[in-house]
Amino acid sequence: MDNSTSNYWHMLKTDFMDYIKSGRNHPREYKNFSRSIDLLVNYAIENDHAEYTPELGMDFYESEKERGYHGMTTLDRRRKTIRHLNEHLYGNNFWQRKPRDLRVYQKRGVKLQCPEQFCKVFDLFLDSIRKEGLKEITVEQYRNACTKMILDFVEQGASEWNEIDAKILINSYLRSTNKYHFVPYAKRLFRFLVSTDIITTDYTGILPAPSKRRPTPSVYTEAEIQQLLSSVETFTPQGKRDYAIILIAVRLGLRASDIRLLCFENIDFQNATVEFTQLKTSVDHKLSLPEEVSKALKNYISSGREESQEPYLFLDGYGHPLGRYTITNIVSRHFVKSGINFGDRHHGPHSLRMTFASQLISESVPYEVVRTLLGHVNPESTRHYVEYSIEGLRTCALEIPLPSGLLEKYLSGEEV
Repeated sequence: MDNSTSNYWHMLKTDFMDYIKSGRNHPREYKNFSRSIDLLVNYAIENDHAEYTPELGMDFYESEKERGYHGMTTLDRRRKTIRHLNEHLYGNNFWQRKPRDLRVYQKRGVKLQCPEQFCKVFDLFLDSIRKEGLKEITVEQYRNACTKMILDFVEQGASEWNEIDAKILINSYLRSTNKYHFVPYAKRLFRFLVSTDIITTDYTGILPAPSKRRPTPSVYTEAEIQQLLSSVETFTPQGKRDYAIILIAVRLGLRASDIRLLCFENIDFQNATVEFTQLKTSVDHKLSLPEEVSKALKNYISSGREESQEPYLFLDGYGHPLGRYTITNIVSRHFVKSGINFGDRHHGPHSLRMTFASQLISESVPYEVVRTLLGHVNPESTRHYVEYSIEGLRTCALEIPLPSGLLEKYLSGEEV
């Protein structure tokens, strides 16, 4: 972590605590706020966040829920801290930007609801992108993002589609907490509205096109992977589970979502295979099961897994399926514990997937085989994983030509 990032989080906490002390909070609550903001800052740093957003606050809250606190008091303190931080940074009306039953902290599984007057056309839009071949998980992303957008339109006074003008659209963009995704979602929605004559003007042309630098993939050496694995205490039930999870990520290259949803029926120990349907692409995927991974799984199942009727392979300490962010938290925690100097590199499960791909490329495995092992449908997706393979680039190095002409004379000391 660089000094500027460290200073940012230090100043954020200092300003926030000053804000808390200036309010009507009881002095005994200062300790609770201080503890919660410390945990939030640690979570942000561990997950490579350079600045705070309300979405980061929600992710932190979800990660705290995965810790299995008894009762709601501790979670209430975390949520109260995030609410006050959002109000401090975004104004006292931040939490009233959406109707009360559609606030950020809604019950799990309850979807945001599109306002009734917009529903019919919005459903037609979602059907249209399904017909274009988008996966259902992507359609859901459009549903959530565009519903938030429409709710913001309504909050600004729009009661029907043709009342959405350039001013309303740009205000929604400025208030968005994820501007990089706001633009493509808005463009696709408004193209549909114009093509179906719902509106006459596509105002999305006024939206800026935020550039997002494609980072160099975060990969680790085999020595660092061994250091990571050695940091896991495999004599505890939790350690056995974490060790198996990390091995699957780095030896099979599975996504965190697919690891979380692995069931017993997906593992064939007798034939040494893993077979499942990928959550992201809905495409069936079958891989060989390395002996190293097989042993770790058997060890976890026989002496680490909680007694449960759940079909999922990996469970928490209470016998429940793992939450959405648990795999990320597990891997990040062990990276920090291992003492690996990861610098600017990401240190979550996706970095292990990148490492898996990089190792294959360094061993001269054909590109198409790498794509198949990663479960990619689009060949361009694989290109991002392998284009920075340093060892592979060495084979492309060109010899430096011998100097000639004026340069040769200059280097020999002659006047030119």
